[in-house]
Amino acid sequence: MSFNIPNVFTAGTKAKADEVNENFSAVQEELNKQNEGINALKEDMKYVKEDMFNDFISEAETINKTSTSKFCINCANLASDGKTPDILSFDESILSFKIGGAYPVLTGTNAFGDSETFEYIDNVDTTGYADGSYNIFLSLEGNVELFNTKIIKSTFKPSSVVIDDIWLMTLEPWCCYKFNGVSWIEFEGIPLGSVTISNSSITGVSNYTFNSQYLDADCNFITDAGRSNLSKRAESVWFKLLPKATYTFQHNLNINPLRYRARFVSKVLSNASNFQTGDIIETIYSNYSGTEASTELGYILKFTENSVTISAGNAAIHCANNIGGEGYGFLQKSNLDHKIIVTEDI
Repeated sequence: MSFNIPNVFTAGTKAKADEVNENFSAVQEELNKQNEGINALKEDMKYVKEDMFNDFISEAETINKTSTSKFCINCANLASDGKTPDILSFDESILSFKIGGAYPVLTGTNAFGDSETFEYIDNVDTTGYADGSYNIFLSLEGNVELFNTKIIKSTFKPSSVVIDDIWLMTLEPWCCYKFNGVSWIEFEGIPLGSVTISNSSITGVSNYTFNSQYLDADCNFITDAGRSNLSKRAESVWFKLLPKATYTFQHNLNINPLRYRARFVSKVLSNASNFQTGDIIETIYSNYSGTEASTELGYILKFTENSVTISAGNAAIHCANNIGGEGYGFLQKSNLDHKIIVTEDI
């Protein structure tokens, strides 16, 4: 940037005082302008640094909030008590969302572990919807869907389902599916809450709890008090267990044998009877401290602080303890793979 002195003096001539003073004033004014520019630049750099730092903090907080909980909202607007989720609002037949603007953004994660942050969600007009209670789902693209059906949380494929039922398959790694009337297709929606409609008007909404999808060894969803115990968790590879065979799963959790939760799951390898390839057909829990199975009573588990040993009975036909009423239709043990998932009893 160039700067011109108002008055130029020639050697051998007398300088007038007012011209000299005018030059000094011009120089001082230019210095003041330069200082103002430097200060403004410093202030801009300060804001840039603060914005970059705030963005970093926000991203770190988002990662922290979304790394532990799937198929739910991780953070969003809360009620005045600072605890109760508060994102749903309605007026007659218009469902709206307290997100962005005067409200915090919403961050959610689907069952597959994909997270997204939303600054705005379009209102939903429920005019024409039949009476009933609808689960509200948000896609990663920001679209809202309402389904007047069930959310089924299970390790095995549900039966007696209807179109648009949602199945959260709670066997690691988690998956989510929607029934299309013929088969289960992958579903990437994030559950937000539910809305009740009567006579073409919304009569109530319910927010789902943030960061709510934590599982214990029984595949039950647990409260904050029990979550710290879930840090002790180990999972075996899939393994074969034929008649009279044993399998030992080694881990390093150092769990008192009286505090065990051992989840034993079986996977069908090929179609047989009423079972399809890939079906998860059972979950067995046991605190029985035995040595080996010598009858057809199924499976016996033995625990040490750092291992689980499972032994199978003599029969080639699959049978087990605590199964429920499904039955096994002479399913062969050779047609199964197994897995052990260990957590500390909470």
